[in-house]
Amino acid sequence: MKWLLITLLAATGQLHAAESARQWLDDMSGALESLNYDGTFVYFHDNKLETMRIIHRVDAGGLRERLVSLTGSAREVLRDDKAVTCIMPDNKSVMVGQSRPRQPFHVVPRDLDSLAANYTFEDAGEDRMAGYAARVIAIKPRDTLRYGYRFWIDQDSRMLLKSDLTDVDGMPIEQVMFTGLSIGSDIPGDDLQPSLNGDGFAWHSQMNDRPVPGYQDGIPGWRVRQLPTGFSLSNFQHKYMHDEQTDTEHMVFSDGLATVSVYVEHAGSVRQPLVGHSGMGAMNAYGVQLDGHQITVVGEVPADTVKMIATSLQRAPQTDD
Repeated sequence: MKWLLITLLAATGQLHAAESARQWLDDMSGALESLNYDGTFVYFHDNKLETMRIIHRVDAGGLRERLVSLTGSAREVLRDDKAVTCIMPDNKSVMVGQSRPRQPFHVVPRDLDSLAANYTFEDAGEDRMAGYAARVIAIKPRDTLRYGYRFWIDQDSRMLLKSDLTDVDGMPIEQVMFTGLSIGSDIPGDDLQPSLNGDGFAWHSQMNDRPVPGYQDGIPGWRVRQLPTGFSLSNFQHKYMHDEQTDTEHMVFSDGLATVSVYVEHAGSVRQPLVGHSGMGAMNAYGVQLDGHQITVVGEVPADTVKMIATSLQRAPQTDD
């Protein structure tokens, strides 16, 4: 009876810790979008260290954000409720679109129940980061086919202070850490204006709501026979290159945190086909050729995952109309 009581108490404690961890993650996701903050952070990835500044303001007029690179190329990203503007002096170009470029902050979905089958949530205790008392919350994969995450969250505001993307052994692959951060302060409008005006740059817009010429949705002509548990098709596009008489299928699979892209092209249209594995930092790719087609799988997942998907692709069975 004593052993049973101890077991029940331990199980109850674990369940409470998991629920507490979920609440911290949910609060963190809300804080990143709803709070005003101005901070400088370092971003370690691909064996490189970048320093960036982020200025984020939310008021009655909506959301506005400015991301500035403080090292390397002088690039800026501006975001509001309607558009994202990327200013790239090296290319003398400005890109305006609706899709947000890849961010150093990993996005955790608000629906954490959808992740529970493939990840566990753990409260890893207290720490101190950027001068703030922090709670450390870990998201750990239940298998070796996806990465894990660790988040340092301010105990008062629930603002993210540091994050790690971890490999199958729990070692960090990418890290984001604030070195200075002001939370909840008034953000002057001038701080949200770009320092680069884009004069003389080439402007490119992706704001048209109509489908991009050459692209159409539909049913993929290829299918993946072996996907990691929890991954499903989240997007598909078929691009026709009329000038080159070629076409490309692009499938996107996700488990809610990790995302993998699958590209299928005619082998003759690929100038430098990838055969086998290629990787840089957290990003892995695997390429194979099958039935005259080049198949390339790319994602921020372990190398075994992209190989599994790439080597299990086959043509989808034809159906009669």
